[in-house]
Amino acid sequence: MAEKLVTKNDLLNKLRAYKTTPDDENIQYKKKIEKALMLNPCLLYALNEKSLESELFDEDGNINWEWDEDTKEYEPLGEWDRYFGSNSNIRPFLFIPDTQTEVKHYICYQVSFDETPRYQDTLKYTTITFTIFVHGNDRMDKLTRIPRHDLIASIIRERFNWSNIFGMQTHLVSSKESTTDNNYLVRTLVFQVIDTNGIVNTTNGKTSLSNYQLRR
Repeated sequence: MAEKLVTKNDLLNKLRAYKTTPDDENIQYKKKIEKALMLNPCLLYALNEKSLESELFDEDGNINWEWDEDTKEYEPLGEWDRYFGSNSNIRPFLFIPDTQTEVKHYICYQVSFDETPRYQDTLKYTTITFTIFVHGNDRMDKLTRIPRHDLIASIIRERFNWSNIFGMQTHLVSSKESTTDNNYLVRTLVFQVIDTNGIVNTTNGKTSLSNYQLRR
């Protein structure tokens, strides 16, 4: 049955539902990536965004978060979400920075697929790509003496490789270094997960198997 849209609110509610319904893995995976990165103070610190260090640490030098007994996770007390967004250091799409004198570093992430296992059209090979851009004027991490793009990549690898963040085991399939022509060092990580191929559909707030699955 088609979803009934009559008012502007009906339309807006339908669009809002894309954020929470499990139909589209691209949207859902990007939310999971954001959460995984936001709860990683090592990664945020490695971005060396001086204007946000007061959000990451308190006045005594402690990491600015607290343990939540309900969720069994640390919860940020500072505005760590300021590291994320279309104009921030961490972006949910590929963004190639322009040449600039201000020293800033970026992490971009993408979710895609272009292949399904043979004879398994209900599954697909999903790739999660992280592209790390490090400004050449701040290319070495002074604390570790590790190239900053390699340090950031290692933190991401540690968090995602062989993890179940997406519900199925994720593994690293590619790690490549490159440069841009505008003074940025680049490292690109690609992870792969075998997951379902759009087998559910949400209509009128109810999630069920897609019509294709029901016909099988």
